[in-house]
Amino acid sequence: MFLRTATLVPILAVLAISTFCGCRMLVGKARNQSLVNARQLSLRGTDAFQRNRDQDAELLFSQALSESPQDERAHWGYASVLWKSGDKRKALEHMNEAFRLSGRNPDYAIQLGQMHLDLGQFDSAKSLAIDVLAVNRNHNNAWALLGDVHRTQKDWPSALECYHHALLLRSDNPQVQFAVADIYRKTGRPERALATLDRMVDLHAAIVEDPEHLLLRGLTFTDLDRPKEAKELLAKCSERLEPTAWDKQLLVIEAQVRLADLVQARMAMGRIAPEHTNEPTVLRWKNRLDSDFVRLANSSTVLSKPDPNRPEEPELIPGVYLSQPGSWPRLER
Repeated sequence: MFLRTATLVPILAVLAISTFCGCRMLVGKARNQSLVNARQLSLRGTDAFQRNRDQDAELLFSQALSESPQDERAHWGYASVLWKSGDKRKALEHMNEAFRLSGRNPDYAIQLGQMHLDLGQFDSAKSLAIDVLAVNRNHNNAWALLGDVHRTQKDWPSALECYHHALLLRSDNPQVQFAVADIYRKTGRPERALATLDRMVDLHAAIVEDPEHLLLRGLTFTDLDRPKEAKELLAKCSERLEPTAWDKQLLVIEAQVRLADLVQARMAMGRIAPEHTNEPTVLRWKNRLDSDFVRLANSSTVLSKPDPNRPEEPELIPGVYLSQPGSWPRLER
């Protein structure tokens, strides 16, 4: 009996180990299949997102995460959709997870850094850019991100240095060129700003119709005291801005007031979405426009009133007039 029991123990142990290994293999195979399914859904979600079918993309990325939360592309895609829809806190969580699962992919690091920057988390954004550059000094998007951090903090020299690094690595980068032009304008160098904008148009002709390009070009012409071009560009920009872009619409209005283009400024004010009309800066500019129009109306009324001390002007009749300085012209027949 003892021998039979001693013989059975090893056999049972072998069977238990075999069963355990078999279960692990089945579980591992199931997990791998789930990851494959998730990645297929992520590819479809990416395609939908690129086609601006945001609802379809969100559904596909959500299904991918349900299949496998280990798919970094699903986290990246879901983060991108959420960010676009305005749920930035949740988007940041998924972008962090995508970055972790990817083994600190530098492209994910840059997107994560841009999210931190938009949320005002400058140190986090700067740290991510520096980490990428520590591994690869030739990563132009990392230089661009670092430049964006310095630009947001109004450290113009450091921002320009980073942007120039980025442009040395990729000369046809419209976003970086736009940032450089903006810095030149804000630091009192409108000629260089205009030259940079012209260079952008040479490389990307379609950008000339972009509302932000129209805005910066219009502001630059305003600084250069070229009112005709400035008024035309600013009016076109105002028409093309999204109603939610109220902060940019205010820049248009401010420039139009400088140019005494009050009618266009009033029209631009009317394009601000109703939900933003109670913003303090919007109200301030609205009151400024109202007072300017009242002042203009009062001055027009004063000019239209007759002056009793002014000599009566003779009625003009067809003919040839010869006049002397300081006297009313007399008709010579």
